Parts: sequence; C-alpha cells; structure tokens
Amino acid sequence: MILSDDMYVPTLRWRQGEYQALMQLSPPIKSKIVPLIFVPEVEFDFELRQPRKSVHEHVFPFPGRFRKKWRPRPAWITLDEKIAVGRMSGRSHVFDYIFDNLRLYQACGIPAAPLDADADTLAAAQRAIAQDQYGFGIIVRLEDLMTRNPKRRVVKVLTAVSAEPEDTDLIVDLRAPNFEPYAEFAKALVVAMRKMGDLNQFRNLVLVSTAIPESFANVAKGTDELPRHDWLFYQAFLADLPNGMRRPNYGDYTIVHPNFVARDMRLIKAAGKVVYTTSHSWATRKGGAFRGNEVQMHTHCEEIVKDTVFQFQGAGFSYGDAFIARCAAKLEGPSNLTRWKSVAINHHMTMVTNDLAKLTVASLRP
Repeated sequence: MILSDDMYVPTLRWRQGEYQALMQLSPPIKSKIVPLIFVPEVEFDFELRQPRKSVHEHVFPFPGRFRKKWRPRPAWITLDEKIAVGRMSGRSHVFDYIFDNLRLYQACGIPAAPLDADADTLAAAQRAIAQDQYGFGIIVRLEDLMTRNPKRRVVKVLTAVSAEPEDTDLIVDLRAPNFEPYAEFAKALVVAMRKMGDLNQFRNLVLVSTAIPESFANVAKGTDELPRHDWLFYQAFLADLPNGMRRPNYGDYTIVHPNFVARDMRLIKAAGKVVYTTSHSWATRKGGAFRGNEVQMHTHCEEIVKDTVFQFQGAGFSYGDAFIARCAAKLEGPSNLTRWKSVAINHHMTMVTNDLAKLTVASLRP
C-alpha cells in the first residue's frame, strides 16, 4: 500500500458517529482515504460508577463492524492504552482477536502502535504482520521527536515486530500543538523529523495533527469561525520543505480533539450545533441546549445553506451536506447529537479530500 500525494489519513476513534461518517462517504472519496482507527477506551457508566462493558464485550463487534463499514479497504488499527492492557475472554490479546477475525473477512487491517507500546502488544502485532504481510504502522509523537535519539527507539520497535522500514508506515502524530507562527514551527519540525534519518526508507510518511478545540463551550452562539490551523500550517510546511526532504501525507483528527473524553451527560447541557468545514476554517452554527429544543437544528441548517460564511457546497457534495439541506427544508427531523457529529465528520472528510486534490494539482503546475 503506497499512498499518493492526494490521499488523506483521518484519525478516528471507532465510535458510532465516526464509523457511520466513514461508511457514508462516496466511493470516489473512499478511494482516497486510509484511516487510522483507534479502538477507544470502554465508555463509563457515570450512574453506576463503572465501565459499561468489559474489554471483551467492547471489542467483540469490531471486526464485523469494520467489515460492514469499511469492507476490504486498508486502514491502520491501533489501541487505546487501556484497551491494549485488557484481554478478551480466554486471555487472548485484543490485537490477536481483531486481526484473526479480520483475516476471515479478507479485510486489510494494518497494526499500528506507538513507541511506548507494551511488549505483549508488539508481540501480537508481530503475529499479525507475519500472517497478513500488510506491513506495520509506527506512531511517533511530537514529544518522541524531541528526545535525543528517536530513531533508536523506532529501530527497537521495528526489531520487536520483525518489520523492515520499507514495509513500515511512519505516522508522525503532532496531536494538537501550537502551530503559530507557522514558519518557526515548520523549521523546528524539519529539524526534529531529520532525527529519524532518511525518511525515504519508510513505505509511507504521514503527518497527523489538529487545531480543533477540546471543547466548543467558548465558541460563540450563532455563527462563528475557527481557523483550520493544522491544514493552513500543512500548506505552509510543504511550501518551505527543504529540497530533497520527503513530503508527508496529510492527516487530522476530523472535528474531534484527541483528548476528548466522554462526560457525565446528566451534568451537561450539550448545545445544538453544526460544525461545517470550509477551505480555511470550521464555520460553526451553535444554539442553546439541544435536549428539549431539538427543532433549533432546522434554523441552524437554514443559516448554513444561505450564509456565505459557510460556503455551503450543495446537497450533492456529501452525505452530510445532503442531510443539512434536507433538514433546512424540514424534510428531515432534527435527529440526535450522534447524527450531527456524523454529518459534520462526513462533510469534513469529503472537504479535506477535495482540498488535497486541489493542492496536489496546484503543486504539479510549472
């Protein structure tokens, strides 16, 4: 699996809003996407003060759901650290269970792990790599790059999983850094990435980051805009990339902050909102508490369709855009917050894929 310059790597936590958004992408968009899928931690029952499920119950549907939502297309699969130390019934490792079952479906799941993955997780990844021959994804975070010799740690992990660099995808995960000023951060990142040695030795090179806020509590009601600093920085980074240095593929966390954790919804009055990705920003439409005033979503969608801030792409652009258009016309009900998350992520992934296509075409012009 070799990524072309216009291919996109969305990082998704495998919950309903995310995998439904992935499934609803159009076939042309799916062909330009290879997701990095995190198997997230078990949801917490705040009333009972305990996890809602065991690790086995939580992970058990994953292979079948992956097959249904993504079919045989490739994806990297990695584990939340709490899931990585858990076990399935019979004490098998979660990676063994996932990849043994994906193999039955002939699905293309590629194990991915961070530099600090535990020995059991790396051993399970090694078993999957040996049987499937799909390669390996190694996740190097910004703090890893800032250490004296991150290359040595990468070599150690590759040795543990018996993977060669040419069969390995290097995923540089910046998470949510301070991007500004772009030029200074770009210079620092180039210096840090050079610690990895020859970047061309890896099968693929991916740069993942986000500028989405951890909470939308401080986003203004009505219409507001948040700069897509991750995307704007990526363009600046490519423009200043030194001659001979490998160009990384673009990845992000869609519209969900990597530090997102579920909160006790009994104590939170979540607002009715729509996050709509434009070519340079996240344009937001936000109201009051969703519960008890669900009909506000019709007004939000009406504003998105007509307000030039949103640069509405039209009902035919994506599943998310079609739903917004139908809700604006009151042909769809206000649904629920999970659906609106799915709508926003589906539109976002479609928008990013189109942005990358335009950027790639522009870079090929003489």
